[in-house]
Amino acid sequence: MAQKILLIDGHALCYRAFYAVQELRNSKGVPTNAVFGFVNILRKILKTYSPDYVAGCFDTGKETFRRAKFADYKIQRPPMPEGLSQQIT
Repeated sequence: MAQKILLIDGHALCYRAFYAVQELRNSKGVPTNAVFGFVNILRKILKTYSPDYVAGCFDTGKETFRRAKFADYKIQRPPMPEGLSQQIT
């Protein structure tokens, strides 16, 4: 029987969750919408596909081979929203 592996683009899923769930904060006022949404999306994916293995990747913020080859890579992308960076850094 073939085994299934689930590969997750962690930052993409965090962004999606951040914008899908608005204005969710803990009792101290810290935003939690991205974390909440990420976990719920992941749980749904796991239930739907029942993978044998799961791996997730997140950007590190370090230089990449893409930027070395093309200095303007993602230059027009706006900075990460503060509420999101508080949740994943």
